[in-house]
Amino acid sequence: MIRPIATIIAAGSLLWSGGADANPLEKELASILVDHPQIQGAIKNIEAARYGIERARGPMFPRITVTGDTGPEVVDSPTTRASESGSDVARTHIIGGVTVTQNVFNGFLTTTQLRTAAINKALTEVTLRGTTQQVLFEAIQAYVDVLKQKRLIEIARETEATIQQQLELEDERVQRGTGITVDVLQAKSRLQIAKEKRVNFEGALQDAISKYTQAFNRPPPIETMTDPRVPAEIVPSSLEQAIEIATSENPSLANSGNNVELAREKRSLIAAELYPVVDIVGKSNYEHNRNTTLGTRRDYSLVLQATWDLFSGFATRSGQAQTAYEYAAVRDAHRHAVNKVMEQTRIAWQAVLTARERLELLENAVNIASEVFDSRRALREAGRETVISVLDAENEVNNAQINLTGATYEERVAVFQLLLAMGRLNATFLNIAVE
Repeated sequence: MIRPIATIIAAGSLLWSGGADANPLEKELASILVDHPQIQGAIKNIEAARYGIERARGPMFPRITVTGDTGPEVVDSPTTRASESGSDVARTHIIGGVTVTQNVFNGFLTTTQLRTAAINKALTEVTLRGTTQQVLFEAIQAYVDVLKQKRLIEIARETEATIQQQLELEDERVQRGTGITVDVLQAKSRLQIAKEKRVNFEGALQDAISKYTQAFNRPPPIETMTDPRVPAEIVPSSLEQAIEIATSENPSLANSGNNVELAREKRSLIAAELYPVVDIVGKSNYEHNRNTTLGTRRDYSLVLQATWDLFSGFATRSGQAQTAYEYAAVRDAHRHAVNKVMEQTRIAWQAVLTARERLELLENAVNIASEVFDSRRALREAGRETVISVLDAENEVNNAQINLTGATYEERVAVFQLLLAMGRLNATFLNIAVE
């Protein structure tokens, strides 16, 4: 026996159903990778972090400071009062200087700050990966939901048409005197229920369109959208393999690992306070009429300067204890993140298995319900079955088709969710061509 709608729907999970002018999921997702605001914001954060590295490298270079001032200066002192004029001395002074400072040693502070900046950049890069995958998954859900609601509306309209046809048949029987009015009323009641379902699905479609518009920044091209191809070839063969991939590629774990590294570098920042700061300082000064002393003075110096805080009120020791506990806390958080990723992977894996089992069962349910409906309708035509039995059989077919449709699209989303948990929901594994 040729299987009806079940085979057609199930086949949609493996093949593209659109033509050359279709808008497949991959084509729609490519546009998101180019202009989605969350992705663009994450890219700009990477650029900001790159300049953070350049800023952290600054203390490796000499620091040049130029100073200068000029203005009238009046000196009233015992010396001026004892002079022959006995009056204040007033002159305009000019003072200028250049100081060049090159740090030699600062307790490895600069090196630590540079490593911290590099880790922050790595953190933003991983955040971009995570953000991109979350955005793609949200877009996939919106795309699939539009197709799902569209298909449910089609089923609801087919149901309405079938019930309407049955209603007309029952009405004809009443007109001929071979039917009863209550059968007509029963058919009308079922028709209203079918219309209510359609209205509910139409409302759900509008909600799906709103989500799609938010995700893609434009309304969905419903008529050219096609059922997405499930990338079954990249799904691991076992749960253990999926967990292994997730623990090594999930962006949230990479982020957590970078946070551990940041906490470690923070300990080094505090440890730098225990060491002296050693600089080479070169100075050149120019003074003209300084302190009303007539004439010009120039001086030059090159010194090795050291500064060492021998006591800071136990601030450094307390800071070390604080960062040690913070480091331990971040490591515990990382362990928890690993457990959460493993949990998400297991849940996603089970969702795929459950969805596939449901598909098989619901496919059979649709076929069986269709056979029952055809048999009862034939018996009704022969006058050997009641209209309520026919309508009930038809309702079972419709419910089975609705459940099968939902399970079909849920199975597709479940596979994408598994890829998200493994950290592989990206352009490479989805075969998205980004221009």
